[in-house]
Parts: sequence; C-alpha cells; structure tokens
Amino acid sequence: MSLQNDINETASTQYRSYIAQNPDEQSVGDSVLLYGQGYIEEQNATYEVQAYLPGWFAIGDDGGGRALLMRLDGSNNVYLCDHGAIGSVDPELVAPSFSAWVAEECPLPDDN
Repeated sequence: MSLQNDINETASTQYRSYIAQNPDEQSVGDSVLLYGQGYIEEQNATYEVQAYLPGWFAIGDDGGGRALLMRLDGSNNVYLCDHGAIGSVDPELVAPSFSAWVAEECPLPDDN
C-alpha cells in the first residue's frame, strides 16, 4: 500500500479536505511549505519518515530543516521535528487543529 493510499484512508479529515482542494505545494505564512500530492511521497521517502516514525507522515517543512508531521490515525494534530532527528526525539505539538493552524497562516513555535 502506498503512502498516498494510507493518507486517503487514515489521515485527518481536515488534512484530506485541504489536500483535495490544494493539490499543489503551497507556501503559507512566513516559512511553511505544505507539500502537494505529487511531492508528498518523494519527501517522505527521502527523509524515511515511515521507517523512523511508523504511522506518521510529513505534510511539509519550515525551509530550515524541520519537518511538519501528522499521524495516520485521523487526529488533527500538527507536529514539528528536525529532519535529522525523526525517530530519535518526540515531535513537538504545534497545533491541535490542522484547519485552524492553516487559517492562522501556519505559525511555528519560534514565530513570535
């Protein structure tokens, strides 16, 4: 089964709705790039997200070496983790609601 199939079946409904309406990469706020449908598989494979964090997937990055992650369990939480630390540290919760986070232009913990 492909990551895209996993996303279509088990990811947050908020995220699935967003990606259906925004299939291409989107720059949001000052530093966030949300991956498009054609790029998500490549980025997750490059950083071996599923190998180091089974049940998770990267939805984007901050352009500074940190991945934005969600779980493949239907939850709406958005997390942040250094690309090089995926699987070795717990991702940091950024927002409890993907949709609200995007509506706020994707603020990150150090974006004060």
